[in-house]
Amino acid sequence: MSLSTSLSTALTGLTAVQSALQITSNNIANANTEGYTRKSVTPLPILIAGQGVGVDLSDINRKVNDVLVRELRNQTSDLGRLGVDDEFYVRMQDLFGSLSSGTSLTARITELSGAFEAYATAPEDAGRAAATVQAAQTLARQFNTMALEIQKMRTDADQGITAAIDTVNLRVGEIAELNMQIARDLAAGLPIANLEDERDKAIGAVAEYLEFSTFSRATGEVVLVTEGGRVLVDSRVPTFTHTASAGLDVSVTYPGPIDGIDLDGIDITAEITNGKIGAMITMRDTTLPNLAAEIDVLANTVFDQINAIHNDGAAFPPPNTLTGTRAVVGGDAFAGTGTTRIAITDANGDLVAPPVELDLSAYATVGALVTAINTALGADGTAAIVNGRLEIDAAISTSGVVINENDTAIGTQGFSHYFGLNDFFVGDATVNLASNIAVRADIVGTPELISHTELSATAAILGDTAITDGGITVAQRLADSFNNTISFAATGELGATNVKVADYASQILSFNATQAAEAESQIAFKQVLHADIKFRAESFSGVNIDEEMANLITLQNSFSAVARVISVTQEMMDTLNQIAA
Repeated sequence: MSLSTSLSTALTGLTAVQSALQITSNNIANANTEGYTRKSVTPLPILIAGQGVGVDLSDINRKVNDVLVRELRNQTSDLGRLGVDDEFYVRMQDLFGSLSSGTSLTARITELSGAFEAYATAPEDAGRAAATVQAAQTLARQFNTMALEIQKMRTDADQGITAAIDTVNLRVGEIAELNMQIARDLAAGLPIANLEDERDKAIGAVAEYLEFSTFSRATGEVVLVTEGGRVLVDSRVPTFTHTASAGLDVSVTYPGPIDGIDLDGIDITAEITNGKIGAMITMRDTTLPNLAAEIDVLANTVFDQINAIHNDGAAFPPPNTLTGTRAVVGGDAFAGTGTTRIAITDANGDLVAPPVELDLSAYATVGALVTAINTALGADGTAAIVNGRLEIDAAISTSGVVINENDTAIGTQGFSHYFGLNDFFVGDATVNLASNIAVRADIVGTPELISHTELSATAAILGDTAITDGGITVAQRLADSFNNTISFAATGELGATNVKVADYASQILSFNATQAAEAESQIAFKQVLHADIKFRAESFSGVNIDEEMANLITLQNSFSAVARVISVTQEMMDTLNQIAA
C-alpha cells in the first residue's frame, strides 16, 4: 500500500469520526427533547478489489421499538377516551350531588314528602302550605337544572368533537407533508431520521383522538387506517368534517338532526369508538341521553302521582274557576267510564245548588261532554272550551268549583286528572317534562289552593256541606303517595324495578356514582400503564447521557489515532520528498 493510499484511508477515518461526533453531540443536545430518538451510525469498510481502502458510515439509524410505539399509541387512545369519561362524570356528580348530600335529588324528594306530611296535619296552616309549595318548587327547579345541564353537556360534547376533528385534520396534514419529505429525501439518499421523529410525534397526537393502525411503505411513507378500515393518511389526505349544533335538546339526536362525522363525505360516526372523539360520541348519543331519560321518567312519575291525587281533591275555599291543562277541541273523541260529581259551593263550602253527576260513558266527544256539564250547571256555572282548554266557572265570584272524580276513568286517569282541571304540577311532557316541570302559578301565588279536602259524596241539596276546611283526606293521600311502590319500566341504564320515587332517584344517583367511580379507577390504572409503556419506549429510544459520553471518549480516541496516522504519514511523505530532492 502506498503512502498516498494510507493517507487517503486515514482521511476517510477522520471524516467518519467527525460525522459520528456530530451525531453524538446532537444526541446529547436533544437528550431532553420530547419525541427525540437516539441516532446512531455503523462503520462500514470501503473495499476495492477486496482490499480495504478506508471506512464509511451507514445511514443514520433511529433506535425505536415498533412494538412499544404501537402499544403506546393504543394506550394513548384508551387514555383519551377515559379522560373524557372522567371529565363528564365529574360534571354529572357536581350537578347531582352525593346520596348523602342535602341537595341531591333524593333529598329534594324526601323534603317534599316531609312537607306534605306536615301539611296533612294542619292544612289550614298557611305557613305549612307555603313550605310545601317551596319544597315542590325546589324539586321542580332541580329537575329543570338537571335536564338543561345534561343537554348542555351533550352540546359541549358535540362542539368538542368539532374541535377535536380540527386538530386531527391539522395533524393528519402534517403527517402527509412529512411523508412526502421523507419519501423525497430517502430517494435522494439524504438522512430522514429526524423527519421520522417529527412524524411519530404527529401520529402520537392523532392517537389521543381516535384509534387507528399503521403500516409502512418501501418509500418510507406511513399509512394510517381507522378502526373501520378507512384510510386517514396515504398518497392523499381525506378530510374530516362535522358541524356542531348550537344547542341540543332531547329531540336532537344522532342519527338525525345531529351532523355525522364525515371522512371525505362518508359518515363514519359509528366506526369511531375510542379516543377522545369516540368518548364524546358515546357521551352525546348514549350516556347522557340515558341519564336524561331516567331523570325524565322520575319527573313524570312525581308529576302524575301528585296530580292524580290533587285533581281528586279541593282547596278550601275552592277556586272560582278550574282551567284544564290538556289541549282539546270539541270534536275530539272521548271514551270514559264512571260517574263524576261537580259542585258549586259558597265560601263556606256549602252547596249553592245540587251537585251535577255525569255518567262519562254517555259521551262520545269532548264537545258533547262540555255541553252536558254546561247544561247541568245551569245558572250557577258554565263549562266551555277556552283557548283550547276545558274551563269550568262558578257564576258568582264568591262561589267555587269542586270536583269528585269518584270511579271515573279515561284511560288510566280520572275525569279531572284527564283534563288537568286541578293540577299541582304543570309542564309539557311531549318535550322532556323534567326541563319544564313547575308548580302551577296560582298555587305558587296562593299556597292555600293546595288540595287537602274532597267533595262530599252525600251532600245533595242547597245548603248541604260539600267540603270543610278541616278535611285532610286528600292531603294525607298526597303525603302517603311518597310511600307507594311504583312500577318503573326499564329506562336508560336502569332495569325495570318496583320502588318508591325517592328510592328510584337514589338508584339513578347510585348508578351514576358507580360509573363515575369506575371511570376514575380506570383512568388511574391507564395513567400508570401508559406511563410505564412510555417509560419503556423512551428508555429504549431515548438518549442515555452516560452512554453517549462514553461513546464521545471512544470517538475522541479514534480521532486522535487517525490524526496521528495522518501526521506520521505526512512526515514520511516529507522525508521521501527530501530524499528525492
